[in-house]
Amino acid sequence: MLKNLIFVSFIFLFSTLSGWAQKLNSTELNTIENLIKVKHDLESNHELKTTYKLQIFSGSLEEAEENQQKFESLQLDITSKIIYQTPNYKVWVGDFRNRIQADRAFDKINSEYPNTLIIRPGK
Repeated sequence: MLKNLIFVSFIFLFSTLSGWAQKLNSTELNTIENLIKVKHDLESNHELKTTYKLQIFSGSLEEAEENQQKFESLQLDITSKIIYQTPNYKVWVGDFRNRIQADRAFDKINSEYPNTLIIRPGK
C-alpha cells in the first residue's frame, strides 16, 4: 500500500511539473533574433568589447596605408584594417578572442612594431 502511494505521488508530482515547463512562443523567438542582430551590429561597429586587437599605428592616412601594406607583406596570416578615430587613422590587426592569443601575436609583431598596443575596441 505504501509503495503504491509513493508511486502515485511521484506520478502526480512529475505530471504537474511537466505542465509548468516553459515553451517559447513566436514573440519570444522574435525577441531573441532581434537581440542577436543588435549584438552583431554592436560588434561590427566596435561598440561592444568582445575581442582583442593590436594597434600597430596611429597617425595620418598615408602613413596608416603604408604601415598596413608593410604589415601585410610580413605574411603573418593576421587580418588588418584601417580605422578612423578623431583625429587619427589607426591600423588594427587581428581579432583575438582572448588575451593570451593577443599576447602571442604581440610577441610576433613587437620587434617590427615596437609601439604596438593591445586594445579592446569599444565605447
